[in-house]
Amino acid sequence: MADHPKVTGYNELGKLNIHAYLEESKVNGPGIRALVFTQGCHHGCKNCQNPETWDLGKIGELISPDDLAKKILSNNNHEGVTYSGGEPFLQAKGLAEVSKIIREEKGLTTVCYSGYMYEELTGKNPPPCADFLLEQIDLLIDGRYVDSLKTNEFGAGLYRGSSNQKLWWLKPDFAKAQKNFDANKCEIHIKPNGEIIFTGFGGPTFN
Repeated sequence: MADHPKVTGYNELGKLNIHAYLEESKVNGPGIRALVFTQGCHHGCKNCQNPETWDLGKIGELISPDDLAKKILSNNNHEGVTYSGGEPFLQAKGLAEVSKIIREEKGLTTVCYSGYMYEELTGKNPPPCADFLLEQIDLLIDGRYVDSLKTNEFGAGLYRGSSNQKLWWLKPDFAKAQKNFDANKCEIHIKPNGEIIFTGFGGPTFN
């Protein structure tokens, strides 16, 4: 695997660089979840839904793992967090700390999207601290988005953008608890500043 890119020095400062944060998402993993979009990605997938998250030098919101965990925990409706991006594994150490805190405090689960394949994350040259984050993940959706393999409008690929991506249920108890699945859906969030964020996967309905 090629060398992993060095991101702006927020990692060394113990901060996370967040592109966006959404409350109470229902389409990015099982249950009601906080949704964290990290800033920075080097995969460059054609027709990526979030190309604005690619820039490794751009600073969105810098936040400590403790403060992000507090934000997630402050909403009692949250059943867990989902990390998307961007590429979450470029900030693996800080995200692992967040997930550890929310699991210990309230038993909240972690879903993570990554352009890396599981075999890359566990191979000879994984991103720094990948193993720490993997230890905290309940469900990993791996693999680069491939536009020619885009799942159809009815969301045939559970929680996936393209059919090459795989679901890795890394915590068996979490997998057993997630048997009921209706269909992929999309969401539109309107933030207080008027920003509109579209998220989710092609499905027959919107939340």
